[in-house]
Amino acid sequence: MDKYNDNFVTVGDKVLYQRGPNSNLRGMNTQFGTNFGISNKIIDNNIDTYKKYDIIPDNNLKSKIINKPHKLVISFNQSHVSDPIILNEPFRDVVSVKLLNAIFIESGPADATAPLTIPTFITLCINELNNVYSTSTPAGNKLLNSFSTLEYDKTYDRDVTGNTHKVNIYKTNFGQSQDIRYFDPPLNSLSKMNISLFDDNSNTAAGTYNCKLEFIVETKDKLRVY
Repeated sequence: MDKYNDNFVTVGDKVLYQRGPNSNLRGMNTQFGTNFGISNKIIDNNIDTYKKYDIIPDNNLKSKIINKPHKLVISFNQSHVSDPIILNEPFRDVVSVKLLNAIFIESGPADATAPLTIPTFITLCINELNNVYSTSTPAGNKLLNSFSTLEYDKTYDRDVTGNTHKVNIYKTNFGQSQDIRYFDPPLNSLSKMNISLFDDNSNTAAGTYNCKLEFIVETKDKLRVY
């Protein structure tokens, strides 16, 4: 152990606090380099690797300030939309609400021989977010002042359990529909959503269904990202 004695500062070292460079002080270079005869270094002491693992802030690191995003997921069925859907916690000073993904799954007729009337799309109305312009006729009154439309998924196999059960699936996502509501000035509080669903003839969606909506809610709070 004597050969390592020079690697450490002794108690009461009088030059420990000297001004200027002090060879007695051990810093990050002893962990990342080969000084002091230590061979079990963490990484090689080259410029690129040292910069990668250096905990000292890099003055060249670029950052920007964005509105703070919050992920909001709502899942409900036909029995939940008669009353407002209350959020677990209200969002304050809301700048925008973006519909990230939506999926609507509707049960079809139990008898495979029964006539199937399949809407081409489902209209999603959220009173707090509605911002779609449309025509009042023909059959467009529910599109007027709605939030989004979910398109019928033709790629899905409707027959999931032989001839006893059918399902219809409707979907959308932000890349497809660009559904977003901006608030200027920011909305003071978003604590609930009054949701309604309609078929392509403006009839209220009936029967048994489940729906899941995923949102990104941006608030006035700021967040630094790199």
